[in-house]
Amino acid sequence: MSLEDRLAFKKTLLLYNWIMGSKEVKAIEQEYSLYRGAILRLGEGFSWLANSLAAIAESRGWKKKREEDLKKIRILSKRLIEGIKEEGLNLARLYIPGLSRYYIGKLVREGCSDEKGLQGLSEEELAKALPERLAQRIKSRIKEEKENQEAKKQKVKANDSNAETEHRKLTTGELKTETGELKPATILEIDPHRPDRILFLGKEVKVTPLAFSLISLLAQNRGKVLTYDYILDTLWKEDEDATYHRLWYHLSNTKKDILKIIGNNKKNQKKLKTIFKVIRGRGLILNIEEKELKIL
Repeated sequence: MSLEDRLAFKKTLLLYNWIMGSKEVKAIEQEYSLYRGAILRLGEGFSWLANSLAAIAESRGWKKKREEDLKKIRILSKRLIEGIKEEGLNLARLYIPGLSRYYIGKLVREGCSDEKGLQGLSEEELAKALPERLAQRIKSRIKEEKENQEAKKQKVKANDSNAETEHRKLTTGELKTETGELKPATILEIDPHRPDRILFLGKEVKVTPLAFSLISLLAQNRGKVLTYDYILDTLWKEDEDATYHRLWYHLSNTKKDILKIIGNNKKNQKKLKTIFKVIRGRGLILNIEEKELKIL
């Protein structure tokens, strides 16, 4: 076996250990003499390749003829990012600090694989599988989510009992003034204390921490063109091999996540293209008005 073949085989075993969640990161670091950052970058790189393969397959008609195979490729792409089995992906996407691959694996083995499952467990039951502080953090997050959802419902009722009018406000991003004129509503809202989500047109969109960092960077520089090099140097400052492909990967996935929530149609696709605007040959810009952006 050539050196190249051995390295390829070793890389395959590493990624297998990573996505199966069977070994802690520290054990993988020691076995393959790699730091955590290098393992994460490797997973991210192959996730991008899997996602690109899925996009090509979809363009070749797999969505109709081989939908299950296409779904498996997309799931593999997500697993390569999170380093977890498929059953734990929903827990991983909660991005609760301290809820690592190891603890997600323990929860899955206990039969808990999503937020609904966490809601059904008491803090005492969680503490049997997790450290007490992590169990408290999880229950606190769940309580916060429940309170936020209830507050949103009350706000909708208080603002306007007319469901059709409320729907127009969220989908068009417009609110009427007392004089009947139209003014922009908040389009994008981000909270630095909740790097697992953004609010887009009043609707919650789950995002990865890196996608959140990208959106935050654009928001903090609203109206300014950020060059690709600046974005890469800021978000991947310790990775000299980072390329703009990674940027497009996260931006593309974020747009897909937003469209899933607000509706994947031509109108919304055009809206996102205008908001996350590409300036050819220069970079990216968050193209919204100051009053349309809220940073908590």
